[in-house]
Amino acid sequence: MIFRAMESAYSLASAETGIEFYVDRLRRERHELIGELSVSAGMLSSSRAVDGVLSAGSFNLSNPRARAERATLLGERARTNGKVDWHGMLEEVCQRILTAERTGRPSVVLRDVPRPAADLHHVLDGFQVPQQHGTILFGDGGTAKSYFALYLLGSLASVGWRVALFDWELDAAQHRLRLERLFGEMPDVRYVRCDRPLIYEADRLQKIAKTDKLDYLVYDSAGYACSGKPEDAEQALAYFRAVRQIGVGSLHIAHISKGDNAEHKPFGSSFWHNSARSTWFVKPASDGPLLSGVTTIGLFNRKANLGPLQPALGFDVTFTDTTTQFTRVNVADVDDLASALPLWQRMKAALRTGPLTLASLSEQLGVKVDSLDRTARRKSLVFTKVTNFEDRIARIALVDHRAS
Repeated sequence: MIFRAMESAYSLASAETGIEFYVDRLRRERHELIGELSVSAGMLSSSRAVDGVLSAGSFNLSNPRARAERATLLGERARTNGKVDWHGMLEEVCQRILTAERTGRPSVVLRDVPRPAADLHHVLDGFQVPQQHGTILFGDGGTAKSYFALYLLGSLASVGWRVALFDWELDAAQHRLRLERLFGEMPDVRYVRCDRPLIYEADRLQKIAKTDKLDYLVYDSAGYACSGKPEDAEQALAYFRAVRQIGVGSLHIAHISKGDNAEHKPFGSSFWHNSARSTWFVKPASDGPLLSGVTTIGLFNRKANLGPLQPALGFDVTFTDTTTQFTRVNVADVDDLASALPLWQRMKAALRTGPLTLASLSEQLGVKVDSLDRTARRKSLVFTKVTNFEDRIARIALVDHRAS
């Protein structure tokens, strides 16, 4: 018998008969190990197998009585008349899996662990996401989050990535229309409809990701993929355990709460914020819904574990009768978005045309002189003070655009 321990499943197979026991979805209930057991008939031609499977269902690996009952059932369905030791094989399956679960992974000496590969990122029009980790794109409804995520997937597919959209909201036809509006000649973006919470879809989605050899995923959206209130800590933790099981770099669409952290953390939750390696907040330039014509959105990087925070990004989203187009704009040039920028970025935008006195900068930005002075001193690699020889008045200037 050949025993294999995989990332989240086990199998025991007979080389002689082709019979295979496969156990996944393992969990502990009242200190007993429960899983889903499927048994393939292999070369047993006289069996009552359905698509090659004799039996599939929940199974208590810790209970000897359950083994005896399942062995009897397998013998009846296989019609082997005692020629196959089903009880003995089930006993081996259970003992091997129980031992493997108790043993777990052995300890390692960190010195002997290979160095990790460099943290790679994909950048789309300035939007930077880790290729192998989770990113959350969050904001209120109607801010083009799903459209932007599809734009990201299509762009990745256009350069050879194998990508898919795991979707709990719109149907395939709607996403197909959106993809065509974005790209015209549509790149290969796979679509998977999801109807249950992610914790129940994880096994299926993991198999799809492996079978289709996917490189990057979008989950739309996290709130619908939860089995309870998304703002609860256990929901975030369970969600990202399932994401790690699927094991592919991904972007997750999420919404905001009405609390104090609405613009800083998905669902206002530290657990969602901390579970992702990167988070971006999406803010519209106005409170109105996205309509035909042009609307502007800003993307603000709230967290970046694998590098520095990225500058805020702005996009004009242009809708025509047949197309949707994303075009980069400068956030500092959009009044409704500029106020959300960090002070030093607002100062930098204001000083692009030349040095200003602290008083002039204060009047332009509506910020106290003391705050501007502290920021300039703290960001000494960005700002410097220069003096005009004619009036001898000190002004704030950009380091890379010094002028007197």
